[in-house]
Amino acid sequence: MTPRPLLSVIIATRDRAAMLERCLQALENQSQPPQTFEVIVSDDGSRDTTAQLLGRFDPAFPLRVTEGTGEGQAVAQNRAIHLAAGDICLLLDDDVVAGPHVIEAHLRVHTARARSLAIGKLVQLPPENGDWYARSFAASWNRHFESLVQRPLDWAACYGGNLSVPRDELLAVGGVATDLERGEDFELAYRLTLRGCRPVYVPEAEALHVDSKGARHLIRDARAQGQSQVGLTRHEPKMMPRLLGGFGDTTRREIWLRRLMIRTALSSELLARLGPLVPGADRRRAWFDFVSRLAFWQGVRQAMNGDGWSRLTAGIPVLMYHAFGAEDEDDRYVVRARSLSRQMHLLRLLRYKVISFENLVDARRASRLPPRRSLVITIDDGYRDNLQVAYPIFRRFGFPVTIFVVTRRLGHTNDWTADGALAGRALLSRLELSDMLRDGLVTLGAHSRTHAWLTRLTEPQMWDEVSGSRRDLWPELGSSPESFAYPYGDLDVRAVAAAGQAGFSGACTTEPRLSTPADDCLRVPRIEIMGGDSLLKFLLKLRGLA
Repeated sequence: MTPRPLLSVIIATRDRAAMLERCLQALENQSQPPQTFEVIVSDDGSRDTTAQLLGRFDPAFPLRVTEGTGEGQAVAQNRAIHLAAGDICLLLDDDVVAGPHVIEAHLRVHTARARSLAIGKLVQLPPENGDWYARSFAASWNRHFESLVQRPLDWAACYGGNLSVPRDELLAVGGVATDLERGEDFELAYRLTLRGCRPVYVPEAEALHVDSKGARHLIRDARAQGQSQVGLTRHEPKMMPRLLGGFGDTTRREIWLRRLMIRTALSSELLARLGPLVPGADRRRAWFDFVSRLAFWQGVRQAMNGDGWSRLTAGIPVLMYHAFGAEDEDDRYVVRARSLSRQMHLLRLLRYKVISFENLVDARRASRLPPRRSLVITIDDGYRDNLQVAYPIFRRFGFPVTIFVVTRRLGHTNDWTADGALAGRALLSRLELSDMLRDGLVTLGAHSRTHAWLTRLTEPQMWDEVSGSRRDLWPELGSSPESFAYPYGDLDVRAVAAAGQAGFSGACTTEPRLSTPADDCLRVPRIEIMGGDSLLKFLLKLRGLA
C-alpha cells in the first residue's frame, strides 16, 4: 500500500513544456525521499508538447496530471489543490528550478510551526547577454529575498512561485481567487493571514527563477503590476495601505521628478535606454530603482481617475502647534495671533479641507482615502493661550482642532521646560476645556500625565503615564479620548505598544513629513509650525517641501 504523501507540489502550466521539464527534473533530485511527496501538474489547455512530456516522464515520486481548457492559472491551481493528498501544498511556478533541499526545508517549517505561510527563497540569474536593465532587475530581485531575513514579514512578502501552505487552510479560504488578473498570491496570503497563518521566510528552500525578459518586457510587467494592485485594492480595500501607500517613501526630488514624468507621460522605456550612460555602479543601481518605481506608479496612475490619484499620493499635512501669543512674543514654540490668522486665511484660499485628527485616523484604519486637500490641525500641551488667542481664530474659520493636554497639569503651569517662553506658561483648566468643547470644533487628546520622557521610564511608570492620561479625561469627555501624542516625540516600541494597549486608536509623533496611507496609526507624522515661519515657509511645509 502506497503511503499518503506529506506534501503535494502544485504546478500550474500552459504551453511551456521546456520550462516544465526543467522544473520536474529538479524535483527528481530532492533530498526528501520521493515516496513522501507527490507532484500534481495542472495543465491549463496546453497546445505544445506538454502532453507528450508528461506522458513519457517517469519520475521516482508520484506524478499526477489534471487537465483544463484555458480557464487561467488560479483555476488550474485550485483544481490541483482539491486533488492533493498531502497535508501541505507547495505552490511552485513552472519556471522555477528547485534546489535539492526545497521540499525538505518546507516540510521542516510546517512540522515545527503549524499554520505557516512558508516563503521559499528564489534566486534570479540575469539572462545571458541580457541588457543592463535585466541585470539590474536580477540584482534587485535577489536583494529583496535577502532582505526577508532581517525584516518582519506580512502577506505582501508571499510571492507565490515557491510558497507552501497547509492544504486545509487553502480549502478553508476557498483557494486561489479566480476573478483577478494578477496578484492572486498576495490576495491569497492576505486571506490566509486573516485566518491566523503566519508568514515565515525559508532561505534553505532555495530555488532558481528562470527568466529571460529584457528591459521592455520588465517595464511592461512593472506597469501591469501597478495596474493590478489598484484592482486588488478595489477587490479588498484593506490591502491598499500596504500595496499603494508608499508613493512618498522616497526623496523629495524623486517624488517631484516622478510627478513630472507621469504628468508628461514620459516613457519609462526611454529612460531605461539611458542606463548605460549613467556612470558608476551605485548611480546605475539608483537609476534602475527610479525607472522601475516610475513604471509601477505609471501603471497605478493609468488605473485611477484624477481625484483618486490625488487623494492617494498627495500626502496629508498634520500640523503641530504649541502656544500662541501677542505680536511682541518671539519664540520658536509661540505663533503670533496675526501669523495664525494669515495661515488660516491661506488654508481657506487654497481650499484645504480641515478634518479632525480622529477623522484622519478613522479613515486610515478603514483603509479609506480622506478627501482631496485634507489637512489636520493639532496643538500640544494645552496652554491657556489656546483658548484666549487661537480658539477664536479657529472658530471664525470653522476649522476643527485636536488639543493634546498634559492631564495632571491642568490648571497649573508648564513645569517640564527649564527655559524659554514655555517655561512656567499657564495651562488650561478643566473649566476652560469644557468651554472649548461646547461647539464641537475642539477634540481632546492625551499628552501623558506629566509630559515625561516615555523611553526613560519603567514599564509600570510608562503605563501610568499613557493609560492614566486616557482615564484622566473622562470627566470632560464622558468617554475616553481616542488620540495620544508622545511627549517630545519620544517613543520606542514599548511606548507605541503602550498607546495601543491603553486603547488609543491614533497617536502623533514629531516625525516631520506628510502623512501617507502606509502610516501606522500609532505613529502619525506631523509638521511643526514655528513662531518664526513666514507665510512662504508655511506654504512649503504644507507641500512637504520644508
